[in-house]
Amino acid sequence: MIYEKHQRYIIPFDDVPTPRAEMPEISVDERRGNFTEVETGFPEKAAVDEAKRCLSCRRCLGCALCWAECGPEAIDFSIPDEELDLEFGDVVITRGQDNAFHPIASELGFGAYADVITDLQFERMLSPTGPTDSLVVSPLSGEIPQRVAIIQGNPDKGDDDLLSSLVFGVNEAIIALDKVEGLEVILVSPLNQAFNDQFLSEAKQVSGLQILEGAPESVERQAEGSPLTLRWALNGQQQEEDFDLIVVLTQPKLPREITSLSKKLDVPVR
Repeated sequence: MIYEKHQRYIIPFDDVPTPRAEMPEISVDERRGNFTEVETGFPEKAAVDEAKRCLSCRRCLGCALCWAECGPEAIDFSIPDEELDLEFGDVVITRGQDNAFHPIASELGFGAYADVITDLQFERMLSPTGPTDSLVVSPLSGEIPQRVAIIQGNPDKGDDDLLSSLVFGVNEAIIALDKVEGLEVILVSPLNQAFNDQFLSEAKQVSGLQILEGAPESVERQAEGSPLTLRWALNGQQQEEDFDLIVVLTQPKLPREITSLSKKLDVPVR
């Protein structure tokens, strides 16, 4: 039965993995005549167990706010689970919303330097609802970067993946350039024929964006507080430049269940 507590609707569940840990408190006698903290905090083991319990929670937290806001009362939490057999003429399998991506070479600095981020992290940064309210800043220093490199993290992508990655990188560059006055963005990546034919000429007209065809090789910081040094190969020659922020274009990785379903139904993922 749904009940109300502290002006919130609570749904009790019978399948909670473990009960919530009780916070230790000092006795009533120990509280008299002083300002000692009443709650003493969890011991290490209890804190770890409570964190594991939290991570095992279902997506529905049981707060019932959706039920409270649903005017027609169309939500019924008492409906039991059931399996339905449905027939369809066509099946479309999509990638879903999993943000997993193929591993990035350690030489490119992702995971080693805070100011080397992925295209997905950069997308969140550029979003008005993102963690920085769409302000472009270096995660390391909190300062607005003046030079940003967008580099290919998986240069061996197939043509379709490479094309979509390049277009995504150009779009992110355009948004960033619109937000930061005087920003300079350099996109370093192998290019393919489809991108050259459909988008390169238009992308070259974007003020502040430079596109270089090359394979990124390494990202290093020469000294603490110094900018990031990007090295890449261009026409057989090694190039290097310094940047305040480096964005790595990733290659999405299909969730195992999607891959399995695709094989089972013999339907390609779109």
